Parts: sequence; structure tokens; C-alpha cells
Amino acid sequence: MKGSQNTCPICGEGNLNAKISKNIVEYKAHSTQLDTHYSVCDTCGSEQANSEQLRANKRAMVAFKKQIDGLLTGHEVRKLREQLGINQAEAARIFGGGPVAFSKYESDDVAQSEAMDKLLRLAISVPSAYTQLLLNSGIEDRPVRGWVKAKQIDMTAQPQKPTVSRVILKSHPQLDSGWREAG
Repeated sequence: MKGSQNTCPICGEGNLNAKISKNIVEYKAHSTQLDTHYSVCDTCGSEQANSEQLRANKRAMVAFKKQIDGLLTGHEVRKLREQLGINQAEAARIFGGGPVAFSKYESDDVAQSEAMDKLLRLAISVPSAYTQLLLNSGIEDRPVRGWVKAKQIDMTAQPQKPTVSRVILKSHPQLDSGWREAG
């Protein structure tokens, strides 16, 4: 079986067998057990991980860090984007982050910044804020799939802050060059 992807690159004789075990990880004084993906050679006993296994291990750790930091999970980012009725390229154009940012956020390859997380939560919670982001990005305004359903996305990861009764907004530059109070 020499030359096979399943052949051990260390001894060249044995076959690699995929394994999953629990590994205790810590982040910001929190610990958990994550699945760790790797392979073991049935001849020399060496343990190693291929690129697919390393990617799965990294994604699990990024998801754990997002949870501890109170950020939206990759699944929640995808659901939020779908709720807004936009694809990943449009999301990058509207919110920033680069052409493949949302693919990386949604697959837990990287954690979005706290600022990006807050912007996403604002867009799904405040229709006028999302409309303004669409205007700023040059993407036409489109109806969002049920603003009421937006509350189904679990936003409890962030501590709830008291609501502000008065908000100061800058009006659209083509309409007015000054500041105005909303509400």
C-alpha cells in the first residue's frame, strides 16, 4: 500500500486509522472537552493529523472561543445572513470583512470581531439600521424574511443592556447636513 494516502508517512509500512478522542482545552479561565481528530499508525503507533483533521480541531476551538466571548456562532451568523436574504458576497459588501469573511465566520474558521458581531445583531434587530447599511453599500433595499422571526436567533450570549429611550441619528447627507433626534 505504499503511496496510498492511508499509508503512514513516518514508517511507510502501516496504515493510518482515524480516531477521535476528548481533549480538555482552556480559554479565559473556562475549560471544556472538545473532540480531537487524528490518526494512528497501526504499525509504528505514531499519532498525526491530516489537514482535514486539523481543520476540524481548529473549528471546534474557534467555536468554543466564540461561545466564551459571547459572539454569534458560525451557525447563528449563517442563519442571520439567510434571515436578511443575502448571500455571503453581499454580506461582505454590506458589513465589511472581506470577500470570504462570511464563509470563514459561518464555518468557524475565524471568529468575527466584537464590532462585527454587534453590527450583525444591530442589523437584525433594527430594520432602519439594516436599511441604512444597504443604502451605504449600494445594494437595493429588499424585504427581510420576517423581522419578527429575527428574535428566534439566540442573542442571549451577550449581556442584555437597558434600552435607551432617546437615540441621536445622523440624517442622510442628501436630505439634511445636520444632526437630529429620533423618537
